[in-house]
Amino acid sequence: MEVVAESVAGIDVHQKQITVSILVGLANAKPKKISKRFETITCRLKDCGEWLKQRHVEQVLMESTGQYWRPVWQILEPFGFKMILCNPRIVKNIPGKKTDQKDSEWLSELARYGLVSASFVPPKSIQALRESTRLRKKITQSMTATKNEVHNLLQRSNIKLTTYISDIFNGTGLKLLKLLIDGEFITLQAITKCRHTRIKASVEQLFAAMDGILPRNDRRLLGLNMELLADFRRVLAELDAQIDEQIMEFNDLYLRLQDIPGISQRIAQIIIAEVGSDVSPFPDAHHLASWAGLCPGNYESAGIKHGAHILHGNVYLKSAMVSAALAAKQSKGTGLKDYFWRLHGRMTAQKALVALAHKLLRIIYVMIDEGTTYVDYKKDQRKAITLIPQT
Repeated sequence: MEVVAESVAGIDVHQKQITVSILVGLANAKPKKISKRFETITCRLKDCGEWLKQRHVEQVLMESTGQYWRPVWQILEPFGFKMILCNPRIVKNIPGKKTDQKDSEWLSELARYGLVSASFVPPKSIQALRESTRLRKKITQSMTATKNEVHNLLQRSNIKLTTYISDIFNGTGLKLLKLLIDGEFITLQAITKCRHTRIKASVEQLFAAMDGILPRNDRRLLGLNMELLADFRRVLAELDAQIDEQIMEFNDLYLRLQDIPGISQRIAQIIIAEVGSDVSPFPDAHHLASWAGLCPGNYESAGIKHGAHILHGNVYLKSAMVSAALAAKQSKGTGLKDYFWRLHGRMTAQKALVALAHKLLRIIYVMIDEGTTYVDYKKDQRKAITLIPQT
C-alpha cells in the first residue's frame, strides 16, 4: 500500500482520557511508533497539541465518538494539523483483543495509508445553526409526546373533546381544558362562553363530551402537562428568534432555497444547518445524497444485483427532504409533481417519494455550488426540450 503521510497520529477518544499513537517514518521504511495518554481537560489537550507539534505530525485521525471528539477537535485544530474525523462503523478494528492503545494504533495506520475517508465537519457558524435546529426538533418531539399524554388522560377519563374539536390545544379546546383543570362545575352556560362561533359542534354536544370522570390526580397531571406545553412554546419562540438571527448570514441562499416547490422556511433552515453554504466537501450531488441517506446501497453477489434499502445517513437532513418531497408532489403544475407521478407508474409511492427527495437534494447541490436560482420545467416544457433537433 502507498503511504500518503509520513507522520500521522491516531486518537482513541473517551470521556476522561484520550490515547494517542504516532507513526513517524519515511514511506520506504518501517515507521516508529510512539503512544501516550492525556486527560481530556483543556490544559492537557493543549499539552497533547504541543506534543504532536514537536514530533511534526501532519495528520490527526479520530473517531466520531458521541460528543467527546468535539472539544478534542476544537483544541487541536488551531495547531495546524490536517484533522480527519471518521465514522466508527467504517474503521472498526479486526476482532480480537481490544485496548485503547491498539485502537489508536489502528487509526494511525489507517491515516498513514489513507484508507479512510473524512467525515463532513462544517464550520463553526454552521455548527451553531445546526445545534439550534436540532434542539428545536427535539423540543417539538417532546411537545408531541406531551400532547399525546394529554389525549391519554382525557380518553381514560372518558372525556371525548377530540370527537368534536380537531385541535384541543388552541381556542375553544384550550378554554375547555382550563375548565377541567380548574375543577369548575361544567354547565351549558360555561361551555357557551368558551365556544367559538366557528365550532360545528353544538353546546349540548360539547357538554355531553365533557361528561366524564376526571379524578383529582388526573386533573393535577393534566394541569402539569399543560404548563409543560406552555413552557415548550415559550422556549420554541426564543429558539426560533435565535435561528432567524443565525440564518441572516446565509440570507441569499435561504431565500433561493424557498423558491423550490416543497421547501418551506423551516426546511430551508435545516438544509443550511446540515449541508452548509459550501458543498465542496462533497465531490458531486450523488455523494451528498448518499451522505444524507437517500441513496440505496449496492449489493451484488455472483454477478447478480440485489435490491437494497436506503442507508441510515443524516437523519435530520433525510427527514427534512422527505417532508419537502411530500409537499412538492402535491404542488400544482410543477415539474417535480410530474416527476413523482412518472416514477409512481413503475414503483411504489414510497420509493417514488424517496426518489423525489433525492432529486430535490441534487437540485439543491447545484444551486449551492453554482449560486443559481431554481427554474421549474413543467411537463409541456420538458416535452418541448426533448423535441428540439440535435445539431
